[in-house]
Parts: sequence; structure tokens; C-alpha cells
Amino acid sequence: MAPRTGQTLAIIGCGTMGSAILAGVMESCVLSKAAGEEPRISKFIATVNSRGSADALRQRFAKYKGWLQVLEKDNISGMKEADIVMLACKPYMAETVLSQDGVFELLKGKLVISVLVGSPVEKLEKIIYGKNSPPTEKEIFLKRVMLNIAAEYGESMSVIEETSFSEEMEEVSDWMFLQVGKIAPVAPNLFDIGGLIAGASSAYLSLAFDGILDGAVSEGLKRADAKKMLTQSLISLAKLLENGEHPAVLREKYSSPKGTTIAGLLSLEEDRVRYAFSKAIITGSKRSQAIGQ
Repeated sequence: MAPRTGQTLAIIGCGTMGSAILAGVMESCVLSKAAGEEPRISKFIATVNSRGSADALRQRFAKYKGWLQVLEKDNISGMKEADIVMLACKPYMAETVLSQDGVFELLKGKLVISVLVGSPVEKLEKIIYGKNSPPTEKEIFLKRVMLNIAAEYGESMSVIEETSFSEEMEEVSDWMFLQVGKIAPVAPNLFDIGGLIAGASSAYLSLAFDGILDGAVSEGLKRADAKKMLTQSLISLAKLLENGEHPAVLREKYSSPKGTTIAGLLSLEEDRVRYAFSKAIITGSKRSQAIGQ
């Protein structure tokens, strides 16, 4: 089946994450148009809550004039015009956004993608249906995705909750997030932990990054030089892991008898660093589950 083209995507609550997705997907569509192809998405709508946010979006995406419409305090118009709706507002605002009059009718039959943290499909559906009785057959096609802000640079990992929607809906959602990085499908019961690894793990690793920088500065390196070296080391590590290397095997390869690497690794083990990171992931995952209840 040939992919559908010329669709409209509305990003509701287009903040940091929404803007990152918008940047990657819109650039891909612009390049398709320039190559003489009909783009999957030909119109983008971004809704925001303030004049300042609207002006900032228009300025940031000024080169995409004609592709992007920015709406201020008008989520309803965005949902009405869209073929695909993306929920990217702050999670605590979801109820306000989705409980507006007419939302249920406007979202019927549409693919609705949520990138909201701690917002299970059942929770969002309950808000959308409101006083309407839940249908016996699915009428609103909600799919959860969790990614990180590296989407703007095409280097995100997007964890996509597995669903059984139409081939067209499944294909276009995968395509959209492939424009901003790589994707990984996960079962609904694993979405919280998968989303944490895709999103929050970078924040956890930044603590290790800072600690290594502090140690380098203490030993005489300028912070800017140490950051340049360490950044490339992380890129190198990512490439090795991506090509199949196991972390434990890598540590063995780096560790020489009575060497500097093994001395540092033993220091980390003494301070239970591995356990600290494991605990952080478990704690974050349980918190994500609790928020969604």
C-alpha cells in the first residue's frame, strides 16, 4: 500500500519536545518536496498557550513559512484541521486540553500520538470520553511514544507502544519517529521502563559525565578540553555498543594488569556506582507507573 501523502499534523502544546519533533519531521518533508516528491505531511500546526511562545516558534521556524501555522490558545482548531494529532503539552495540562467541549468528536477516527510522561492510554481515553460511554469498538486511536530532545538532531531513541491499528496508522507513526532517530517497539506493560531508558537515562548519565569532568579538572585539564575528549569517548562507546560489544567485555578489553583502568573501576565498584544507577532506573520506573495510576 502506497503511503498516504499531504496530511496535516497538529502538535498540541508545542514546547521543548514538540518543537524537537517538529524540527525533524518538517525538515524531512521539506526535503522530500524539494526532491520532487509529495511529502507525507504538507501542513504543520503548533498550538501554544502564550503570545511569547507563539512568537518564539514563528521566529525559530521562520524558514518554513507556508508549512507551519502557529495557534495561540486554540487547541480545538488544531485538532479539527489535523489528520494526525500529537499531544505534547505538559502532562498536568492533559485533562484541561482533552476535556474541552468537542474534543471527543474531533478526535474520532484519527491517529492520536501522545508523548506525555506518565499518561497511559486508559487515563487519556477516560478524559477524552468524559460523559460519553466508552465505545465497544475503538474510535480514537491513541498511541504512546517516549523519546528524548536529541530528536532535533535526528539522534533520538523513540520507544513506541505496540498497538494493532491499521497498517497506515502504524506505518506513518513509525515513519514520523524515524525522521528524528531510531525506534523500538515495546509491549504496553514495558512502556514505562522502556520510556525511562529512552528519555531519562541521558539525564542520569550526565551526572557521571559531570563527575568525570570534575576529576579531570582536579588533575589539571581545562574543563573545555576535558569535555571535548569525553564527548568523543562517549560517541566511541556508543558506536562500539551499537556494533554488538558487551559492556563487560569492553571493560575487560580496556583493563590491563595493574593498570589505570582497573584501578578506577575498582574505585567505582567500592562506591557502589553500578548499584546506584540500577536503583535510579528502578525508582524512576516505579515513579512513572505511579504517576500513571
